[in-house]
Amino acid sequence: MSNNIQSTSETLKKKTLDVMTKMLSFVKQYPKVELPNSSNEFIIAKDLMAKGEFNLAVCGKVKNGKSSLINALIGRELLPVSTDVATSRVFKISNAEEDSFFVVYANGDKQQIKEEQLAAFGSQTVIDTKGQIETDKTIAFIQVNTKLDFLPKGVSIIDTPGIGSTYPQHTAITKQYIKMADAALFVANPSPLENIEIKFLKEIVQITPGIMFVTTKIDENGNESVDEAISRNVKLINKEIGNELYFGVNMQKMSSKLLLEAAQAKDNDAADFNYEISGFDEVKHEMINLVFLTLGYYRAGMAYNAAVSYYQTVLKTLQNRKSGIAKAITQYDAMVKKYENARKVFAEKMGESKRKEVLNEVELILKTMESDFNQIFSLKGKFAENYENEIDNLSSEEITLYSNKLGDKLLSEIQQEWNDLTDIAQQKMGTVLCKYNKECQMAIPEGIAISISDDKVADPNIQNVSMREKVASVRSEMLMGTALTGAIGTIVGSANFFWPALVAPTLPVVAPVLVVLGVGVILWGAISGSQKATQEKLKKNKTQLKKYVQDTILNCRKQLVETSLADNKYQSLYQGFILAVRQQALESVTSTYDKYKKELDAMKKAITDSKQDPQVATAIDFLIQKWQENKADMQEIHSLLESIKVD
Repeated sequence: MSNNIQSTSETLKKKTLDVMTKMLSFVKQYPKVELPNSSNEFIIAKDLMAKGEFNLAVCGKVKNGKSSLINALIGRELLPVSTDVATSRVFKISNAEEDSFFVVYANGDKQQIKEEQLAAFGSQTVIDTKGQIETDKTIAFIQVNTKLDFLPKGVSIIDTPGIGSTYPQHTAITKQYIKMADAALFVANPSPLENIEIKFLKEIVQITPGIMFVTTKIDENGNESVDEAISRNVKLINKEIGNELYFGVNMQKMSSKLLLEAAQAKDNDAADFNYEISGFDEVKHEMINLVFLTLGYYRAGMAYNAAVSYYQTVLKTLQNRKSGIAKAITQYDAMVKKYENARKVFAEKMGESKRKEVLNEVELILKTMESDFNQIFSLKGKFAENYENEIDNLSSEEITLYSNKLGDKLLSEIQQEWNDLTDIAQQKMGTVLCKYNKECQMAIPEGIAISISDDKVADPNIQNVSMREKVASVRSEMLMGTALTGAIGTIVGSANFFWPALVAPTLPVVAPVLVVLGVGVILWGAISGSQKATQEKLKKNKTQLKKYVQDTILNCRKQLVETSLADNKYQSLYQGFILAVRQQALESVTSTYDKYKKELDAMKKAITDSKQDPQVATAIDFLIQKWQENKADMQEIHSLLESIKVD
């Protein structure tokens, strides 16, 4: 990869934004034609590309040198480091002309702090020795604004706690923030990867398959042993997850110590020498390529595919209008009557009573979810009962090991239970809404031309690019970005949060639900972080382990149903999800009905207008030609995407 990637990515961004803007302007310019509106996917992808924000999560095993690496990139020891467990919270480092530091809370509030307070809020070593700073709010992350000249505009680095420490909440926090990253930088050291690292990589590749790899601490080993370790680890990573990585395994090596010494050296020759042998140039090059490939290829690709869908929909609409007008010349009365009857049949079959029926089905889904939620978070439910049985069956030899892993395991499984609940509710609702959409199609009598009634494309020469749609492939400020900016109204196309059935152009993206879940991701990290490290203080007896399980279940339930999110925009994650599902169901049913009704009405209007004014047919021809002017631009974008494609 080279500067050509950056250049092509920037060209792709500009050309894709230009063609999407032209499309929106075209439809706005001819309101009387009543052309279809763009999909939510279209708007989200366009806004995402225009914003250009990018979060790179730095992750890896505890004490592998993540914070030291970031300090070296900054050029001074800003983030807390320690020979013991250092980072206990997430730090978000963004490029700025002047230093400023903030604690950002789960509800969106921000508190400015001084540089010397960073360790007090975010270092486990300081917290263990001096105690945790008291606050009545749940801390989400710590914002660090400082100079990072080498990063492209809009790129932030996310420093996460290390996995595999004795603090179970640290791993949970890291896993949550990986979900909000556009890509990950995995930090290893010159020794064989441990099982916990491989397991972690298997998890994050399912979330953020854009991963770059860096081996640090290379100054502590001879070059031969470093190269041997890297070669061995690369083979292992390739074996375990190589087929799932977007960019393959290109392990960089870097000495954070030498890079930091280069930044702090007063002698220019010494600075240049240390910089040269630190390995930073290669790491920087790979990092920037990763950013531009994600911003330029994946985001542009998703935006392009949304534009293709819209291009085909509008073109097909215009072609149908032209066909209907042509038939009306000899069959005017029959055509008008046909559309009047179609409108009547559609209203009778899919009108108010049918919409109420669909919404009642959604309420039944939510009722089932409520029952399942109460079962999971009941101390007498199966979830708690399973843990009690596990603890009762522990031998004296097993209890110590079980105690050490309990916190991490418990939090992870509680979160998984919540994810499963919301996933099932979304899938069921998606099935209901897609069924309604299909029934709307079927309710329109045969022989009625509308652009949304079948899957035929208007122009086979305009095609999608094939892409692996993973969580981090599309991200926008409108939804998920709230979790890292601390401000609502700032999303995504997260596969974890999408209902696959609803990604089709026929139905809107479930934006309200995505907002809530996007904001909710931060709550899970906060829940984990607020669980004080009592695990390692537990006495190794079954009664105390059972109490720990019960306290954790009750605490998680309380956080889910009582903690307000995003500056009190959502009463809680649970209530916000329920309200968002209801809102989305209503909006989706309404918009689906209105979409078909509008298409029928517009087609009838085109026919009747053509009777009064023969020039209408000529006007439609003109609009088709104008719309097809987008074709050359889209074919060029497709070629550019294929030229840097890295599936």
